[in-house]
Amino acid sequence: MKLQFDDYDSLLIWLYVEISEFFVQTELPLYTMRFSPNAVPYFTDAELLTCGIFAELIGSRDRKAGYRYIKMHYRSWFPALPCYEVYNRKLNRFHEALGYLYKLFVRKYGWADQAIAMIDTQPIEVCQPQHAKNSKTAQPFVSKGYCAAKKKYYIGAKLQIIAQGRRYQLPFPREFALASAAFHDLEIAKETLPQSEVQSVELYGDKAYIDQHFQLELFETKAIQLKTPIKKKKGQKQLPLFQRAANSIHSSIRQPIDALFAWINERTNIQNASKVRSVNGLFYHVSAKMLAALILLIVEF
Repeated sequence: MKLQFDDYDSLLIWLYVEISEFFVQTELPLYTMRFSPNAVPYFTDAELLTCGIFAELIGSRDRKAGYRYIKMHYRSWFPALPCYEVYNRKLNRFHEALGYLYKLFVRKYGWADQAIAMIDTQPIEVCQPQHAKNSKTAQPFVSKGYCAAKKKYYIGAKLQIIAQGRRYQLPFPREFALASAAFHDLEIAKETLPQSEVQSVELYGDKAYIDQHFQLELFETKAIQLKTPIKKKKGQKQLPLFQRAANSIHSSIRQPIDALFAWINERTNIQNASKVRSVNGLFYHVSAKMLAALILLIVEF
């Protein structure tokens, strides 16, 4: 059951209390630690992260619009709110804190009623391919990649999500990872799944994840059954009927993660990173919007 709030004020108070408690009870302060005379700023890190996430939750068209909304309507709540340039720079630097916050919210509020999970990637575009030659955005992290679903090339990164199934609801996004667009989906999975907290599930992926050695290793170490569609052999024109039926069932089980990607993009516009300028900014863009999407699955307002 979702948490329900009557207005933005109630949502903002709840969000600030949650983040403040995480600062006291968890290792979150390690992700915002400073080694400088300004180690305890007037505008606290809990306030900074609250404002950044709140701006995403209310659907601000960009970070500056979110800052202006908070300044206009909640200046009395945050009297030490700095200028936009300082605010923006601090948020970019704390993208790792947002990633850790995501894990904390998953552990506290995440639930799923099925031992089925799905894994897939989607593109995060920073510019169109025709502008790649002159683009300096988030270098050297971003690169040219190909999106098979949209059948087009793009410049940017890949967002990988592992989501666990829930009956009659969107799957719950338990984990996410960001990688350069040039990396193959299987390469990203080989880096992330061994360290994943997900285990003892049937994990459904597409043909990109076919690798018998890796599948066996996952089963032996984490009890994860990585299931993939049946691929045609070289020279084979068509799969037998029962194999086509198996692939159809596999596709229907994976369909919810496509719906999840579409919903996240609709609510947060996560795929459009055209206003990002730095690597830290790109990681913040993805982390903040993924955290906002997670909270939107938890609360109603």
